[in-house]
Amino acid sequence: MTSVVEHDHREPSPQPLAPMPPVTAEPAPPGGGRRTVRSRMPAVRTFLVTVVLLAGAAAGGTYVVSHRLAESAFVTLEDAVLTADALPVGATGSGVVTEVLVSEQTRVAAGQELARVRLAEQPERSTRQKSAVEVLQAPTPGTVSKVDVAVGGVVGAGEPVVTLYDHTKLSFHAKATEEQLRELRLGMAARITGPGLTRPVAAVVDHVEARIGPDPLLDAPLTEDQKATHEQLTVVLVPRTDAVDTVSALVPGLRFTADIDTKTAVGRTPAVNGAG
Repeated sequence: MTSVVEHDHREPSPQPLAPMPPVTAEPAPPGGGRRTVRSRMPAVRTFLVTVVLLAGAAAGGTYVVSHRLAESAFVTLEDAVLTADALPVGATGSGVVTEVLVSEQTRVAAGQELARVRLAEQPERSTRQKSAVEVLQAPTPGTVSKVDVAVGGVVGAGEPVVTLYDHTKLSFHAKATEEQLRELRLGMAARITGPGLTRPVAAVVDHVEARIGPDPLLDAPLTEDQKATHEQLTVVLVPRTDAVDTVSALVPGLRFTADIDTKTAVGRTPAVNGAG
């Protein structure tokens, strides 16, 4: 009898792997991290300083450009004189001023009494008849610019006793060269600054007055001084309605500075065409 030997064909169980030794990082040298940060600080400082300088340069350049553009947009006229048309008030005949009821820079209403004048006796009047007293009244609202004759003074017929100006019709008169005038147009906005003003007064270019100085038709050649005078024209600037009260508190004859904005009144009539 033959014996059969059975073999075990099962796969051998895998042997467990030996555990890997733990990986340990080598300790950093003492102070090494601090040295790295410190070594980078100069570069960071340089970068920040560069950024700040570039930003400053850009801002400075922008300011200079905008400042120059702002300057180029304005025409500045010095010595803009506050001017008012005189309105003299006098008696119908000669006489002596007996009363003055107002003082300079006093605002008056239409019809307000200004002064009294005792008129001289007329030849045809009886010697027993007293001479008449004429009461001088303001023909329009205005401001007293001057008391021409004090009490006791003698005046002739029509001579002013009190001079008024209409404070609603004040204007600024400024000399301008033809070069400046070429940049101006009627209706351009202006800012008036000067003595007695806590803030600029708004005004507009109203018109240009006739040329002053030597007659250009004269045969004699002009001197350099005459040429300079000849080239000057008078620009008349009128305060805006909302600035009348401010201007009316000023004294005519004072000088101011007018900065005219050439970016306004685009398409309007050139000021040179408005010269008389």
